[in-house]
Amino acid sequence: MHVVLVGAGGLGGPLALALAAAGAELTIYDDDVVDASNLHRQLQFTLDDLGQPKAEVLAQAVRRRGGAAKARLQRWTAELARGASAPKGGNVGGDVDGDVSVIVDGSDDPLTKFAVADWAAQRRIPSVVAGALGLGGNVFVSAPGAACFRCLFENPPQEAASCAQAGVLGPVVAAVAAVAARAALGLAAGDFSDAGSIWVIDAWQAPRRVPVLPRPGCPGCSDSSTRPLQTPAVVA
Repeated sequence: MHVVLVGAGGLGGPLALALAAAGAELTIYDDDVVDASNLHRQLQFTLDDLGQPKAEVLAQAVRRRGGAAKARLQRWTAELARGASAPKGGNVGGDVDGDVSVIVDGSDDPLTKFAVADWAAQRRIPSVVAGALGLGGNVFVSAPGAACFRCLFENPPQEAASCAQAGVLGPVVAAVAAVAARAALGLAAGDFSDAGSIWVIDAWQAPRRVPVLPRPGCPGCSDSSTRPLQTPAVVA
C-alpha cells in the first residue's frame, strides 16, 4: 500500500502517523519549513525542529515509529503533476517508486488541492482531499467512476484564507485527519463506498456524509477515459 501524502502540516502530521501505523508506505510532499506559529496544531513538530523541512521531519517521525516514509521537499503543483507521466502504476513526478494506491491532500492551498484532485482523476487513482479551518473542515473522497473534486467545487476560489491567516482550532485538524485517514485506508483496500461524497466535520456535531453526483461536462472527470457509463451506488 503506497500512499502519496501532499502536505506535512496540521493535517499531514496525524494523517502520516495513522496511515503508516496501518502499514502504508508514504511519499510526503511539502516545500515548507517548521515555524513557531505551527506548533499549536502541528503536534509532530517541536521547538527543536524550527527551520527544518516539514516533509523530512515528518518522514523521520514515521520512520522512528517503525514506518516507511520518503520526503519530497517540493510543493505539489499542476506543473509537477503534468510531469507525472505514467498512469496508475507509474512514478509521481519521476521520483516515487512503485504503484500509487491512493493520493491524499492535507494542504491548506486550494490550487494544490485541485492539482492533486485533477491528477488523480486523470490517472484513475483514488483520492482524498481534506481541509480544516476555524472550527471545522471537510474530506472529499473520490475514485474512478465517482464524482471528482471539480464536480462539486468546479474551480479554485480567487481568494482563500489559510490556517495561518484565519486560524484553526488545534483538535479540529486531528478530527478531520482521522476521517481522511479512514477514507484513504478504505480506498486503498478496495472499499469505494465513500467515493463520490464529502464528509463535513465541525466542533459541534458528529461528522456527516453528503453524497455528490458526477457533474455532466465536468472537465476533471467527464470524458470517457476517466468515467465509466454507470453511476456508482450511494451508500448511506
